[in-house]
Amino acid sequence: MLRSISMAAVAAVLCLAACAPEIPPDPKPSDGFTGAEKVAVDEVFSIISATFPEPQEVLFRDPLVSDVEGEGRFVCLDAAMPGDRWTGFVATKAENEQAYHVVREKDALSPKARPQCRALVLKYLGEQDVDWYDAEVAYNKAGCAHLDTAYWEAWKLACNGKITRPAKTPKPAA
Repeated sequence: MLRSISMAAVAAVLCLAACAPEIPPDPKPSDGFTGAEKVAVDEVFSIISATFPEPQEVLFRDPLVSDVEGEGRFVCLDAAMPGDRWTGFVATKAENEQAYHVVREKDALSPKARPQCRALVLKYLGEQDVDWYDAEVAYNKAGCAHLDTAYWEAWKLACNGKITRPAKTPKPAA
């Protein structure tokens, strides 16, 4: 009798396991992109993920592909380990090159300051007719005094061209 109960229990567990809904795969940064954009975003995310201690755990947000006339195609996105601060990345592959060149944000802007700093970078960084005093005051007030200028110059050049964002994809049913 004990044997038949245990066989019934095993059969019930197997039946439940077979009927359990599939767990959807984690989203990829390239979800919603097609063609060359999808390939580029996947390749860049693979390179960026490898710079983190646990590549398989890396989170991403705001991926985009930017085509800048005369400069080329760029992939821009933010990445982070779970619970860590988001870090911006800009990647480009020159027409004659095989590998991507990746610029990683190295400043420590607060999440609140980051959008304000983006606007100030567009307005002031690298511009010719700028009152340096006004720019410095604006950067300080917004919490942008210690910008990583290498990253933000790359971001300004690369991530503001003809933008391709991922298409909205329907969420899998739960």
